[in-house]
Amino acid sequence: MKTNNYLSFDALTLAGIDLLTHLNNTLQSELIALTERDLQQITQCAVQKSQFLADFSENTHQRSVLLENIKLNSDKENVQLFLNSCPDTHTKNNCKTNWKILEEILQATIDANNVNEQVLKRNKKNIDTILSILQGKQANNILYDVKGDKGDYTGQSRLGKA
Repeated sequence: MKTNNYLSFDALTLAGIDLLTHLNNTLQSELIALTERDLQQITQCAVQKSQFLADFSENTHQRSVLLENIKLNSDKENVQLFLNSCPDTHTKNNCKTNWKILEEILQATIDANNVNEQVLKRNKKNIDTILSILQGKQANNILYDVKGDKGDYTGQSRLGKA
């Protein structure tokens, strides 16, 4: 295989690392905005996240196309096979190191997004509870629970039960 394939793959990997680094920074900003309930900042972070995710998706697609052009799938085993088949030791080591960094930062991004999701769910639950109190309902008066089963709706009107 040509060394150019490895260099191109490594360049795409480095671009992916850069995109995920920016996405992680946005997720940190989003976490602050969520805890402070700053709607303008939350909206701005959502727009930035969407753009970074679209760009990362395109980056991933380009890596997949490069692998498909040399008759490899874009799964983990084939990427390792591709990287291990590099004839130049220096290029091989750089590619492997950068690929490992990409995997690590992707996992960190997933973890940060999960944290933000938990904060968002907690905020939603708190707002729902406050809204129920303001409407004069008990927080546990719901027609259906999350599973779709009948909830405790004793405090709601007859129309709501129907």
